[in-house]
Amino acid sequence: MSLLIGGVWLLLFAGTASAQDRDPCAADMVCASAPQSVFAAMEAAELDPVMATDGIGDPMIESDAEAFHFDVYFYGCEEHRNCDSLRFEVAFSPGDFNTIELANDWNASKRFLQASVKEDGRFALAYDVGTIGGLNQRNFADVLDWWHSMLEEFQEFVQQRVSVSQTEPETVAVPGK
Repeated sequence: MSLLIGGVWLLLFAGTASAQDRDPCAADMVCASAPQSVFAAMEAAELDPVMATDGIGDPMIESDAEAFHFDVYFYGCEEHRNCDSLRFEVAFSPGDFNTIELANDWNASKRFLQASVKEDGRFALAYDVGTIGGLNQRNFADVLDWWHSMLEEFQEFVQQRVSVSQTEPETVAVPGK
């Protein structure tokens, strides 16, 4: 019996390891395993990307071209290479209005963009995209369009809440203001 359980664990770990995107990114595809392909697609979309690295040395792209500064983090990396997914993320300064309740209200009715409050009080929005095998240019353009649309929806969502709230304007941290 323990041999069977050990075999199951081995298969589970083998499946996880095979999820890495070790194949070269095909021409005209966008892959987290090829950060330059993500950069080029964002540049083509006029998002003014800036290549950087995150706190652990994995690739990261920054952009100020939308209503808010945002970062694209590369996940599932092996030694800072062969990444398999992307996370588009924007984080707002801590403020009285950036609450778990706001995040829960947003998450209850939205499918793609996840809201959360980080340990340091920053309110964050994140959109995760898997890229194993690559995304064609049209699919990645759609990813960027969804990201843009969701940021606009969030801005409207917050502005509606602020207009209903009796909170003093100087205590409200409104994204994009």
